[in-house]
Amino acid sequence: MRRAADFIITKPVVIEKGASIEKALELLLDNDHGFICLAENGSICQVITCESALSSIKNAAEAQSLTTADLALNKLPLISSEIGWPEFIGKLKGNGLLAVTDSKNVVYGVITVSGMLEKLSAKTIELEREIDAIINFSSDEIFVADGEGRVLRVNSMFEDNFGVKLASVLGKKVNELEKKKIFTPSVTRLVIDKKSTQTVIQSRRDGRKLLATGTPAFNEDGSVFRVIVNTRDITRLNTLKLQLEEAELLKNRYQQELVELRQGYLNSGEIIASSPAMLELLKVATKIASVDSTVLLTGESGVGKGMIARYIHNTSPRAGKPFTVVNCGAIPENLLESELFGYAGGAFTGARREGKIGKLELANEGTLFLDEITELPLNLQVKLLHVIQEGVISRIGGTREIKLNLRFIAATNRDIARLVEEGKFREDLYFRLDVIPLVVPPLRERREDIRALAEQFLAKLNERYQKNKYFRSDVYSALDEYHWPGNVRELENLVERLMIVVDSREIETVHLPRRLTGLERSETVLKPAVRLEPLKKARENLERGMLAEALRICRTTYEIAEALKIDQSTVVRKLKKYKLVPEGREIDR
Repeated sequence: MRRAADFIITKPVVIEKGASIEKALELLLDNDHGFICLAENGSICQVITCESALSSIKNAAEAQSLTTADLALNKLPLISSEIGWPEFIGKLKGNGLLAVTDSKNVVYGVITVSGMLEKLSAKTIELEREIDAIINFSSDEIFVADGEGRVLRVNSMFEDNFGVKLASVLGKKVNELEKKKIFTPSVTRLVIDKKSTQTVIQSRRDGRKLLATGTPAFNEDGSVFRVIVNTRDITRLNTLKLQLEEAELLKNRYQQELVELRQGYLNSGEIIASSPAMLELLKVATKIASVDSTVLLTGESGVGKGMIARYIHNTSPRAGKPFTVVNCGAIPENLLESELFGYAGGAFTGARREGKIGKLELANEGTLFLDEITELPLNLQVKLLHVIQEGVISRIGGTREIKLNLRFIAATNRDIARLVEEGKFREDLYFRLDVIPLVVPPLRERREDIRALAEQFLAKLNERYQKNKYFRSDVYSALDEYHWPGNVRELENLVERLMIVVDSREIETVHLPRRLTGLERSETVLKPAVRLEPLKKARENLERGMLAEALRICRTTYEIAEALKIDQSTVVRKLKKYKLVPEGREIDR
């Protein structure tokens, strides 16, 4: 609230109390505000107005005997500078002038009716400019009407929304504008009728939708004083939302590509193929790359199914588009659906407020590689089948359908046909994925590739660690004779281990693990093949070693029992006896 101090006349005319009466009258007549102040010892003590001067001269017996102080008001009306202006208006009207005192009760300014009107007029103009600036620079339409629905203010966005000039609506009542169908329904009319905030959706002839919200301001008696309407173009907002989602999608794609670059995954598309089996596989892969048919890759774990999927993508017309990988077995089941399909903002507790884009959208226009597809829950298999067939998804908690253009490649190391027979995988999805089946052969069936793969892995590691190591020729013979249960992945891990562990530049057979050579490794010489020790202890050492090796190769105790031709219960008992399973860990049966 404005105070009395805000209305005082700055720099009032002040003369000393002892000045001549002629000087006082001259200054009084020249003053536009109609008063002058008398000061004593530097402080205002009295005020002379035109009325007080005329009254004093008229009532004086002899004008020559008057002093300057005689012309002043008999009683100076005083108010504190902190009083709000509504409190002193009546007093100002009665006296025409008020003297303003500070906290020490010393007069330091004067308020007059004319001076106050001047300041109020200037403030009114300033407020008018401020309101016009706020309304006209708003990106939304602002519409102001009085309690009878008469239009008082409208900004330029009204013309954009309704195609009507402002001059044709200002001063008109909303009922009249509603009858002319300039807008319908009138949210202002609804606010006046119901005396509460109202929101409506208005339609334009060109199909655009407008969201209008009207809010009432009330008089003291409860009647509507003003109605303020805020209108937004929903169509434009939806367009901006789509643009934002596209920007978010692009950002997520860049993030994914950055991760792939950091991991060196983009270079993993280089495939070494010298064996007839792999050359034939790549020939078929190249042929099918030009079409969008779904591909199902099968083969043992570690044979390079992901590399074949990347190869198909890189040689297809979609090569410049996203290649998105989803490992169905690595993502928790309760998160897999949101990871694939994404979710709308506020879809569930703990979700991001702005929502999230799923892997399916990230892969749009490119290729989606579904690794370990057999780990996909049955309820998601139904949804995935719908996406493959219809090419349309909806985010979790969302209603908008999103059209996709995707190429699907799936992979598994399990017998998917048997899983279908057992009811663990949907038959319709299996047939939809199995359009072009490709079997990636294990490394033991493509021994011509072993040397080339080992050399490729070693060259990459030399470059990464800035080394210059190499294999001795007899190492390749040992690598070629090994059965490679872990396939290409096992070979790659072995080469990296040798790169890190071996100190010399030359990697020899002695540096290879015993499972490849059958010999104990030594820093200088080979240990004797036979070492004399108690027969029982030697038997236990042999038993422990064989179980440790079987535990490394086999996935379950049943597989170990089958390989060693003993009972599964015996396997479990001996694993516990030799403490080959960490304490607290349950044995995988």
